[in-house]
Parts: sequence; C-alpha cells; structure tokens
Amino acid sequence: MSEIELKFVTGDNAHQAFTQRVLPLFENHSINVNSHREMRLENDYYDTDKLDFQNNKMGFRVRGNNGEYEQTLKTNGVVSGGLHKRMEYNVALENSRPDLALFDNNVWPQGWDITVKNASLSKQFSTHFTRNAYVVTIDDSVVEIVLDCGEATTEKASSSINEIELELMSGNINSLFSLAALINNNMPVRLSDVSKAAQGYQLLHGFNAKIRHLPDFLPLEESTTTEDAFCHAVQTALAHWQHHEHVFCESGSIKMLGEVAKSVRLLLQSVSLYLPVLQCPELLTLHQKLVAHAGKWGWQDDLQSLRYLLSKKSMFSKTLSKHPAVVSYLQGRQAGLMHAHEPEKLFFDNEATDIKLLAISLIQNKPWQSEATGFDHPVLEHAKGWLSQGWQTVQQSMPLSKTMGPVNYSAVEIVLRQTLWSGFLLGDLFVEERGNFRAPWLDLLTGIDELNALLMLKQSIDDAEVDSHNEVRKWTAEKLSTLIRIMERTRSVAMQRDIYW
Repeated sequence: MSEIELKFVTGDNAHQAFTQRVLPLFENHSINVNSHREMRLENDYYDTDKLDFQNNKMGFRVRGNNGEYEQTLKTNGVVSGGLHKRMEYNVALENSRPDLALFDNNVWPQGWDITVKNASLSKQFSTHFTRNAYVVTIDDSVVEIVLDCGEATTEKASSSINEIELELMSGNINSLFSLAALINNNMPVRLSDVSKAAQGYQLLHGFNAKIRHLPDFLPLEESTTTEDAFCHAVQTALAHWQHHEHVFCESGSIKMLGEVAKSVRLLLQSVSLYLPVLQCPELLTLHQKLVAHAGKWGWQDDLQSLRYLLSKKSMFSKTLSKHPAVVSYLQGRQAGLMHAHEPEKLFFDNEATDIKLLAISLIQNKPWQSEATGFDHPVLEHAKGWLSQGWQTVQQSMPLSKTMGPVNYSAVEIVLRQTLWSGFLLGDLFVEERGNFRAPWLDLLTGIDELNALLMLKQSIDDAEVDSHNEVRKWTAEKLSTLIRIMERTRSVAMQRDIYW
C-alpha cells in the first residue's frame, strides 16, 4: 500500500509533550479521537552481506508486538520537504525469522535472486520503542497520529527516538497540514526526512558529516512549466535545508549552518523570482515569512568568516599560528556567536517549521491555479526577462567606469548573490549557450567571502588590543590590497562576457 505522511522529531519526550500540550486542544479544533492504543514494538532490521537494501534505499525489518510478528519492506519513495510518499509491504510471520520469499515477486528490483538474498540476511541494528497511536477524524478526513519514544541500537552504539508521524488514512491531504500546524504551534518540533532505518545505519557505519553539494544548475527541460520549475526549486531548497539541519544536530559541524543559511536564501529567492507569475495570497505569505526568517540567519555570514579564518586549510593558517592571542580572540568570538544564537533552537523554532509546512502545502495544493494565469506555460517564456533584469541590476551596481574597494563590494554582495541564485534556478534552460559566463562571477563571490574574512580579521586585530600585532596588521593590509586588485581584474572579465540567454 502507499503511505502519505508527515514526520516530526522533537527533543522532548514526544508522547508526554503531545498529551500535555496538544491533545487537550482537540475539542476546540473539532478533532475527534476515534481510538488510542499503546504498544511496545521490538524491531530488528536486516540486510544482506553486500547491504543490498541500504544501497537501494529500502528498509526491511521484522517487528514483534506481544508475541506476534510481521515483516515489512519499505521501498525507496519520494520525500518532498518532509512529506513522505512511498510503498510499504507487510506480511505476517509465525515467528521472528525473516523470509523474503513471502513477498510478491513484483516488489523487488529487477534481477534480484531472492533465494540468494535470503541466505545472506543478517541483523544489522534494532529500534525498540513505545508507540502511542491515535486515530482521529478532522474535517471529514481520518488521520493516524503516531508517537514513538525509544532508541535505535547496534552492538556498540545507541541514539534516542522521539518522533511524531501523521499518516493520512482517508480524506484530504490538507488535514495533515492542519494537524501539523496545531502540533507545531504548541510544542517544539522540526520536520524530518530521516527514517528509523537511516538512523540505524548511521549508528552502524558511523555518521558522515559531509556537505551535500547542490548541482551547478537546477535540472530543467525547455518544456518545463513555470509551475513545475517553481515546485522543483522549492523541493530542492527544502531538501538541502533539512539534510544539513540534521547533519548539524548529529555532528555539531559549523559548516552545516552555512548550508542551512544558503537553503533559506535559495528558498527566498525562488519565491521572490516566481511570485510575479504565481500570484496568490499563500505565496505572498510565504515570502513575508521567509524575509523575516532569513534575517534570523544573518549572523551566519560572520560565523562562516570566523570558520574560514580558523581553518587549518585556509590561507590564514600559517600567519595566524604565530599570533595565538588573535586566534584565541577569534575562537572566543565564534563561541560567542554560537552561544548567542543557539542554532539548534532555531531548527525547532515555530517559525522555521511553519515555513516548511507552508512551502510543502503550496507545492501540493498549487493555489495559484485558481488565482493566476500562465502557470502552465513554459518557464522559458519568463527566464530571459528575469535573468536580464537581474544582471542589469548587477551591472548598474558595479559599472566598469567605477573603481571598487572593500566597501563597494560589501554593498553589492546581496544583489550579486540573488542574481547568481536566479542563474542557478534558470541556467539549465540554456545548456548550449551558457558556457563560462558564470565562472568569473562565482569567482567574484568567492573573493567577497575572502574579503569579508579579511575585514573581520582586521577588525579583530584592533579589538583584541594587543600591541605586538603590527606584523599581522601589515599582512592583512597587503592581502586586502592584493585581493581587491584580483577582484577588479575578475570584474572586468565578467562584465565583458556575453550573456548566455
């Protein structure tokens, strides 16, 4: 059968918080509880010696509940910003021993020899938890609210499970969003696209705290409609946001916060770009919320500059290693930013989850279809005009007749980033023509990142109030001068490139 569900994680005991803060509000919101049951579920996840299930993004488990056993196969489905759509197959068992042959043959990837797979199955990890399941009626829809509290375990490690899943059993998908909003408004939650199986595999193999890079361009076809292009942009931004949010929560890697801030800005630029065509009140509301929320991530620019300054792989490392007092000051400033803004709390912020839910509901419901025209026309019809408008603004901000210094480059940073985001969103429509147009502009943006780091270092040397730092002051001034000369040459090359649209 097919599942449609939303999934939250919470730092609290999920069921306790739900019963104290959300359940008492059901009557006022005309939500009726049809049933409630509590179960202790013991789940063992299996894979082959070649990890065929993991490699095919499938999950296979045997679940025990009060002496009854069932095996479940979940195939690789579609996750859109936290809304899960996937196939699930369940077969009752007489005991806890798995048997792949009990599933229909058509559920397996092509070429799978089930006899061979069965022979190489072994238990990889377990997820044991208490499940409280509520079946509720809301707006003529039936939804199951599942609260799981427990832990995932391997032979050597464990991690807690505190999840809330909303599954649509019948009716309108908007009922999921209504319930999700009620939960989000009354307890700290964040949307998640990480399954219990994925959590178990992370424990088994160790956590990979690496950035998942965006492609050079958002994949599009010439025939892609404006509506589909927008939905793809939103899904890409949400997936990038949630992935790096999760990686930060698991690893504490500061690099991931820069990627979260990037995701928020990409989502904001996507909405800003398409709003004139896909006009509707819901999209305007999302835009307003994103503008406000993006402001909460402005401190990330300083944090990433500090990360760059303190990196042992950066151009600053050799020089700064001779000046421990400056390094200590920079480290203190970095810690101060983290303490002041508490990024993990931002992830569980009501506003952040509200934005994600609104974005997901928009691409599900497409409210502009009843408000606007042209949403089903090819996005190519708008792309050239949008790109031209952006680059005209950039050229007016930094004309070749004007000599630019650090202050000037800092002033154009936002408009340059926005215009490059538009190129990311639309450039794939011009594969043959786009050539190397973006390369010098991207180099210029990298130069601005280095410039911001040098300006922060210059200020930090002064703020540290250590008299013996004339050497590093001189070095910083020389690097600033050299960088500006390089950026000016790059700007000259960029301004003379022919546009690709």
